[in-house]
Amino acid sequence: MVYAHIQPSPHLRAFVREYLVLHFRFSPADPAPVKPFPAPPTQGLTFYPRGFLTACCPAAGTATLRPRTVVYGQQLTRLDLVLCQGEYMMVDVQFQPGVLAKFLRQPLLEFVNQNVDAEAVLGPEVRRLNDQLANATDYGQLVPLLEDYLWPRLQAEKLTLRPIDRVSQLMRQAARPESLAAWASHACLSLSQFERLFRQQMGVSPKLYARIVRFDHAFRLKEAAPALDWLDVALHAGYHDYQHLVKDFQQFAGTTPPRLLAENTRAPEKWLGLA
Repeated sequence: MVYAHIQPSPHLRAFVREYLVLHFRFSPADPAPVKPFPAPPTQGLTFYPRGFLTACCPAAGTATLRPRTVVYGQQLTRLDLVLCQGEYMMVDVQFQPGVLAKFLRQPLLEFVNQNVDAEAVLGPEVRRLNDQLANATDYGQLVPLLEDYLWPRLQAEKLTLRPIDRVSQLMRQAARPESLAAWASHACLSLSQFERLFRQQMGVSPKLYARIVRFDHAFRLKEAAPALDWLDVALHAGYHDYQHLVKDFQQFAGTTPPRLLAENTRAPEKWLGLA
C-alpha cells in the first residue's frame, strides 16, 4: 500500500505541481472508508485504476459515483469521499494554477465543482492510460506512464506561461495573501483585466481563490502542528481573528475547525498508518 506525494520531472514542473498516488487495501469486513475532503485550491486530472469512489456532497444531499478518469475544476464545498471496500487505487495529476485551462483549451468556468468524465473531454487515450496504470506491477512505473502521456500533449499545445500564470502560482504558494491590486500589478494587468482573465483560467474570482488558499494553508498548518493554538493558526495564515477563520471553515469544510481536524484523523490513510 502507498500514500505518496511525488514531484514531477524537472521539465514538467512549470505545468504540473505534483502527483498523488494512493493504493489501499481494506478488509471486506471493515465499514466503507470515508475521507472528509474540504475545498482545496487545486485543478487537475484523476485516474481510478482499481476500485471506485463515491463523492457525497452533504450540503446538496447528493452521492455521485466517479467515472474511472475525471477532469476536475475548482471545488467550492466540502465532499465526503466514500472509498470502495477491498482494493482502491487513485493517481492524481495536480496541475499548476492556470495550466488546466490551457491543457483543455477552454475556460474552467464550466468545471467549477465538477468532476467530468475525462474520456469525453480528452478522448480515448485516457482510458488506455488508466488501463496501463491498473496493470502496472510497480509503483515506480506510474509517474513515467503519466509523463509519457502529459509531455507530448503539452508540447503539442505549445503552452507558454504568461505573467498571470506565474502570479496564480505565487498565489497558490503564498503563506499570507497580498491585495488583489498587488497581484494585478505583478501580472502587468489592470485590476479589471486581472479579474476577468483569472476567472477564465481558474473558474473562480481571484478573491475567492485567495480565500480557499488561505483556508487550506490554515488547515494544513494545524494538521502539521496540532499543538499550535487555533488563534495562532489564524494569524499565521493571514486571518484578522479566529472568527474569520471559522467562517471560512464553515463555507469550505462545512464544519468547525476542531471538528474537521478530528474527522481527518479518521481518514483512510491515517488509520492505515500511511500518513
